[in-house]
This record gives sequence, structure tokens and C-alpha cells, in this order.
Amino acid sequence: MRGLNGQREEFERKADELRDRLLHTIEAIDQRRHALLDVRTQVRRHGAGVVTGGLMIAIMGGAVVIALIQEARVRAERLRAERVRALVRFWRHPDWVAPRGKPSVPREIGRKILVGAVTFAAMQLIRRGIRLTLTTAGRGEPSRRPPELRA
Repeated sequence: MRGLNGQREEFERKADELRDRLLHTIEAIDQRRHALLDVRTQVRRHGAGVVTGGLMIAIMGGAVVIALIQEARVRAERLRAERVRALVRFWRHPDWVAPRGKPSVPREIGRKILVGAVTFAAMQLIRRGIRLTLTTAGRGEPSRRPPELRA
């Protein structure tokens, strides 16, 4: 009988140790959750990434505004030139007054494929930049794994 009691005590001791480890792990996960949802902590940890992302967004927004302004200027000039050509065409060939037709289907497909490829490449570069920024910001930090899970 005494042998079974010894085993029972050993099992209870092991169970207590496992409970303690489990409670430590749950506590570590809870602390991580609190740190993850704390805005101040995240800004402190990833401040460089936040600033870099904000600057990238500001630069891209500025580039879009500049492109739109430039397109509006070029469009006005192009419309003036098109009107002059239409007048010349009307003067020389009154039967050719209608403007040229839309671009061909293969040309439009090629243009759309090119725009898609450029957009994809830009997104990949942006993702890579963000990923590199986040990894360089996290280099100086100690391991985030709880002591009982570190190998």
C-alpha cells in the first residue's frame, strides 16, 4: 500500500509543477496580449516603422497629387493641339472631320497588363520595405519567449 501512496504523491507533485508551468505560460501570454494592445508600447517599439510608413504614405500621396496636376496641364495642352489638328483636318479634308477611333483591343490589353505588372512590382517593393523596417526595429529587443519556452 505504501508504494501506491508514494506514487500518488509523486503524481501530485508532478501535476502541481505542470500547473505552475501552465500558469506561468498563461500569464506570459496575457502580458503579451496587454503589450500588443497597448498603443504607447507599440509606438515605442515600432516608432521607426510607423514614421517610415507615414512618410511613405505622404510621399506617395504627394506623388499622386503632382501626377494629377501634371496630367491636367498636359491634358489641356493636348486638347488644344487636338483642336488645332481637327481644324486643319477639317480645312484640308472636310470628310475626315471625325477623330480617329479608339485604340485597338490588343494595345489596350497590353497597356492593362503593363499597368498591372507595374502595380504588382510597386506593392512588392512597399511590402519588402515595411518588412525590412519592422525587422530592423526589432533587432535590439530581447527574446519575447517566456523563459520556460526558450530552447
